[in-house]
Amino acid sequence: MIAAVFNGVNQLELVEKKSPKALPGTIVIEVMACAICGSDLRTMREGQKRIKTPRVLGHEIAGRVVEVGKGVTNYSVNDRVSTGADIPCGQCSYCNEGLPNSCEMNLAIGYQFDGGFSQYMILDPLIVKYGPLQKFGTELEWNLAALAEPLACCINGYEQALAPIKKPKKLVIFGAGPIGLMLLALGKALYGIEHSTIIEPSKFRRQIAKKFAPDLVLDRIDEKTSLEQFSGSLGVGEADIVFTACPSLEAHKDAVKIVAKNGVINLFGGIGKYEKPLSLLSNHIHYRQFYVTGSHGSTPAQHAQALKLIEDKSIELNDLITHEYPLKDINKAFKLAESGKACKVVIKP
Repeated sequence: MIAAVFNGVNQLELVEKKSPKALPGTIVIEVMACAICGSDLRTMREGQKRIKTPRVLGHEIAGRVVEVGKGVTNYSVNDRVSTGADIPCGQCSYCNEGLPNSCEMNLAIGYQFDGGFSQYMILDPLIVKYGPLQKFGTELEWNLAALAEPLACCINGYEQALAPIKKPKKLVIFGAGPIGLMLLALGKALYGIEHSTIIEPSKFRRQIAKKFAPDLVLDRIDEKTSLEQFSGSLGVGEADIVFTACPSLEAHKDAVKIVAKNGVINLFGGIGKYEKPLSLLSNHIHYRQFYVTGSHGSTPAQHAQALKLIEDKSIELNDLITHEYPLKDINKAFKLAESGKACKVVIKP
C-alpha cells in the first residue's frame, strides 16, 4: 500500500508499505476519507513530542472494514466506520470516572498509532474495545463521516464551556476555520444561541462563514474599528461564551476584553510552542466573575453523538469541505490547508 509518512518538521514522504493484517482484537480498514486537522498542520510546522517518527498522521477518518481479527464480534467485513483520535486505556482513574479524553496514557491515532493518511490502517485492540469507533449507514458520504471527530471535539468544547453557564445567548468565535464553523453550527442547532459573531481575518473564510448565517462577521477586534462595530451590535463585555478556535495568542487576549460578567472563555485552539505565555490582569476575572476553561479532544460518547448529528442531518457540514486531494498529492493538500485559502481539505486515499 501507499502511505504518507511524517519523518520530522516539514517532512512528509509518500512510501510503499506492507499492508496490515488483522491481529487478534484488531480490525483493518480501507481508508476512504481522512481530513486534514489543524493539529496535523501544527505537527508539520513544529513537530510533536508525543510522536515517534516515522509515523502516519491523520485522525479524522472514515473507512470500510476489510478484515476482522480473532475475538472481534461487533464488527464485520464491509462495515462502514468512522473513528476519532483519542484512545482511552479503559483502566486509569479518569477513564473510570467517565473522562476518557483525560486518560493518563494520552494515546491517539496519528500520534502513538499510525493514522489515516494511508490506503489501509489497522485499528489497535484499545481502539476496537474502548475507542471512538462507530458504524454508519450507506447513505452518509465518507467525507462527512470523517468529520465526526472534529465535531465531537466541538461538542466537548461546549460541554466544558456550559459547565458554569447553562443558558448562553450570545456567542463569539475567533476563527472561521472548520472548528469555528462547527462551533457556530452547534450553538445555533443545539445550545440555544440567539446571537453569534465570527471574527476571522481571512476574506475567503469570512465568505464561507456567511453560509452558516452568523449575525455578525468581523475581520478583527481592535479599539478603533471593529470593536466599535462589535460594541454597537452586541455590546463589549456581553459575550456569554467566547471560543478561540484558532492558533492565535492575540485572540486569547481579545477574548478577555469581550467576555461578559459570569461568562466563559474556552481556549479551544492551541497556539504555537514558540509563542509567549498569555498575560492577563487577574482582577478582570475577579471582578467580572468569568470563567476560563480549555477542552482537549473528545470522548467516544461525544464521537457517537457527533456522527449521529451528521447522519441525521441535524448539523449540515457540506459547505466546510472546500477541497479534495488524492493521497499522492498530500503535500500539495497540506500546503493549501496551511495557506488559509481553504476550509476543510480531505484526502481520499
